[in-house]
Amino acid sequence: MERAISTPPHIPRRIFQTWKTKHPAEMERPMRRWVASWPQRNPDWQVNFCDDADCLAFLRETFPEHLDTYLSLNPVERADLWRYLVVLHYGGLYTDADTTCRTPLSDWIAPGDEAVIGIDGDYLDRFPNWQPEGHLRSGGAYNLSLWWKDNIVAFSNWTFAFRPGHPILAETVARIETNVADPFFTHDHPDWTIKKTGPGVFTDVIYDWLQARGHTAPDLVRQLRKKRSVVIDGVRFVDRPALHHREVMHFGMGSWKPMSVIVVWRRLSRHWR
Repeated sequence: MERAISTPPHIPRRIFQTWKTKHPAEMERPMRRWVASWPQRNPDWQVNFCDDADCLAFLRETFPEHLDTYLSLNPVERADLWRYLVVLHYGGLYTDADTTCRTPLSDWIAPGDEAVIGIDGDYLDRFPNWQPEGHLRSGGAYNLSLWWKDNIVAFSNWTFAFRPGHPILAETVARIETNVADPFFTHDHPDWTIKKTGPGVFTDVIYDWLQARGHTAPDLVRQLRKKRSVVIDGVRFVDRPALHHREVMHFGMGSWKPMSVIVVWRRLSRHWR
């Protein structure tokens, strides 16, 4: 009998995280637990925890063509660009430092997956007739007249996984380069980081990626309300609960939030696991 040949997974077993410091003693106590959950639940994955100096060194050594853009961004935007580039280069999973792993990655990332992307926001029911009011130079839609100004489906950039060189990440980086010179951001809306470098531009790319394959983001979300995942052209899309509390718990306490929110977080986070 011939021995079955085991092929390596498309997504390398690497985990990337970043924070302003790598020293556990300088982190909030709950964050130390959350960061530790990733190697604890995934002992066969390599964890790469990077601080600001590591991220800058990576840009200088690996993507010098994007260094000027990186240096022009604020700290939150730099973290956005870095996460796309580091996974584009190495492949693997990126996850924010304020997430905890609740289910081993091998339980929900299949060897044949080229990417795994989750749903951040689902506003289909709240804005059933949403239409774009305008488009960025990079192509992304928006409607500034509504409370929710961005696409009615948002994809998560706090946790995602890709094989090296995936075109979704390459296109996201290209659109960020366009956004940093767009007067929409440089003059009119300089604080809209989410759309400029964050999940907004990531979502814009996925909208177009889906459309090119005969799908739409709203239809995809309707499917994911009934099942846990849908695979399209090698990309596994997981339902909203997956990256909010089932496989990954996201506490959503980024450093970009108002200090009042951070203070409340510090008081409450001692009770979070």
